Amino acid sequence: MNHLPFAAALLLALSACQSMPAASPPPLPADARAHCKNGDTVVIGPYKYENNMWGLDKARGFKPEQCLLTREVDGRTEVGWTWHWPGLDYTVFAYPQIMYGWKPWSGGKPSDVRFPLRVDRITELTIDYAVETEATGSYNLAPEVWLMRDGQWSEKPDPTRISGEIMFWMDYREGATPAGHVVGHPVVGGVTYELWKLDNIGNKGDGTGWTIYSFKSPTRQRSGRIPVHELLAYMVANKHIRTDEHVASVEFGNEVMGGTGTTWVKRFKVEVGPLR
Repeated sequence: MNHLPFAAALLLALSACQSMPAASPPPLPADARAHCKNGDTVVIGPYKYENNMWGLDKARGFKPEQCLLTREVDGRTEVGWTWHWPGLDYTVFAYPQIMYGWKPWSGGKPSDVRFPLRVDRITELTIDYAVETEATGSYNLAPEVWLMRDGQWSEKPDPTRISGEIMFWMDYREGATPAGHVVGHPVVGGVTYELWKLDNIGNKGDGTGWTIYSFKSPTRQRSGRIPVHELLAYMVANKHIRTDEHVASVEFGNEVMGGTGTTWVKRFKVEVGPLR
């Protein structure tokens, strides 16, 4: 996440909320170790946890705090994140996250050598997850995939090759809406989503933006299995994306618009089936 995917449904509240005095952040859990610099990472297997504060320059009149947290639970390392953004910005302050694959905004080697994945070669791509979240203010849980126009990766970041972005809103504050407008109500895996679309969002570094689609779940789901391959198949069938586009990365995190919260990732796995 490096852009502004959250729609401003209540912009009149913005100035009022930003003028409120900043509350003190809650203390970190006693059993957790913290990684609090912007861009700090924790790598476990093919998964990179990142303290992504991409909208840090939007902080006005307050000092935010955001950290990755690690702790030992039943003999294994559990990772999460905590945030404290006293302001309010519906274009998103931050996206503490997990990354799998190859992220156009970061570069480096893919965490899975099969990535980027050409869309028409994917037989299975799923996200299996469970989180515990306690939060106030404005936030969501929005896994996503970045699409590229080709299947090449590079050591250096190269967002100019981005062709689109698809988000999956699985948890959100009541009344929150994705960016853009509704373009469909697809039924995938027995779930009827709202599909939102906004063209020309963000800046890839060359003065151009991209199209973002958001599948909004009808209910808040803090655990479950997202059939990304089925959602991509719907997008292809309805001519929203092309078969020759490539999935560069699978990402998972909370978009933070303001407030305070903590998320612990209890379960997270990206599953990729055999390629065609």
